[in-house]
Amino acid sequence: MDRSVAAIALTCLGIALSSVAVAQVRQDNNTLPGQERALSVAPGSVQPTRGVMFLTAAINSDGGIAGCFGCNTANTKRLGAGIYQIDFGHNVQAIKGWSRWVQADTLTIGVENAWCNTADQAGNDNAVWVNCQTSSAPVDASFFLFVAR
Repeated sequence: MDRSVAAIALTCLGIALSSVAVAQVRQDNNTLPGQERALSVAPGSVQPTRGVMFLTAAINSDGGIAGCFGCNTANTKRLGAGIYQIDFGHNVQAIKGWSRWVQADTLTIGVENAWCNTADQAGNDNAVWVNCQTSSAPVDASFFLFVAR
């Protein structure tokens, strides 16, 4: 009898928890006003990459370039809190076979308390968009960016 009561209680708890709606607002800073971002890419539509490193950038938290191979320095900048644009002067879109890796890094000693991700820069095929954040909010952070094909 005790097991059936426990099973019923767990079932009720599961139903209650599964029916709770959690509102989550997702801000997409990588699209122009009025544009929607594609949620998926058709299989086979992205050109293959061999993983050969062609371009690199070391970016300071203020958007300044600490070091760069292949950057268009005039168009590489911080766009807002934790948001950066790194321009390489030619089309580096993922669909064209370019792959990117970004690593939050102090560029010196110590610890950078952030993580970063990349995307194609909306409206600029020559740039990589980098977003750095903590678990709760965007944060300015220095990082290394590697671009391969």
